[in-house]
Amino acid sequence: MSRFGLRNKIRSAMGMSTKRKEIVRHSVTYVLPDGTEQVVEAEERYNLLMASQSLPSPIGTGRRAGGPCPDGGCGSCRVEVMDSRGLTPMSDREKTTLDAYVAGESHEGRSREPGEPYTEYTRLACYTKILGSGARVELHDLVDYEKLSGDVDGH
Repeated sequence: MSRFGLRNKIRSAMGMSTKRKEIVRHSVTYVLPDGTEQVVEAEERYNLLMASQSLPSPIGTGRRAGGPCPDGGCGSCRVEVMDSRGLTPMSDREKTTLDAYVAGESHEGRSREPGEPYTEYTRLACYTKILGSGARVELHDLVDYEKLSGDVDGH
């Protein structure tokens, strides 16, 4: 018996459920830079950046293939939330990251230019989690796979 089978037998003997939790999904409408809309069914507690992986091209972050920065401090996954139904509110850390991005404070040891000011609708996709359906999010940038591919020599 595998260790997982043994774990389930122990849990069952102790009266603990061994059933898997049902995956809950919620719909989010993304308005792409060209104005088209795409609805994505995302798992509950996913953030907007993770959920955008279901789009033909995910949210652009300035990183390869739209991945997040390791500490959530780059501020480059900015989106405009037109309807915040089902999304978490802005955290203090998210606001601090946006302020640092706008001020042009260095990040990961690299200097950066000051970013555009943000509005009451601006959010960072890596911080904004999905808790329910109904959100409508406008995207500024998507990953450009052509730029990622490099030339024929791999540069």
